[in-house]
Amino acid sequence: MPPGKRCRHGNGSKRACSCAMGNLYRFTEPIILVSLARLGTAHGYQILQEANKMAVTHAGLDVGAIYRTLHLFEEKGLVQSEWDTEGSGPAKRVYALTSDGYTHLGQWTAVLEDFMTALGKVLVYCR
Repeated sequence: MPPGKRCRHGNGSKRACSCAMGNLYRFTEPIILVSLARLGTAHGYQILQEANKMAVTHAGLDVGAIYRTLHLFEEKGLVQSEWDTEGSGPAKRVYALTSDGYTHLGQWTAVLEDFMTALGKVLVYCR
């Protein structure tokens, strides 16, 4: 579980809990983490393009959500960034996961596995 986050319903298990993991509806956090893990180092627009390949809603992720989440991740030490001033055009901020970021991605993996199991149970009843 990320530092400073607590489970709201007293889950005593060692597994990460979804209530402390951020936006579950669009899966913004895990999609950005996976995008950065796949890209290595990338600027916001590259992350947006990669993230929208994995979007779970018809709306996809908007650029504002990407940058808000990246800023939050940087505050938590999950990503680091620097300015890329090479090439033509304006400087771009490029982002990369830190070791804590990869750990957080692993936590999200556990949450998503649990979520998929729970959704599978719901689908059984829906059918």
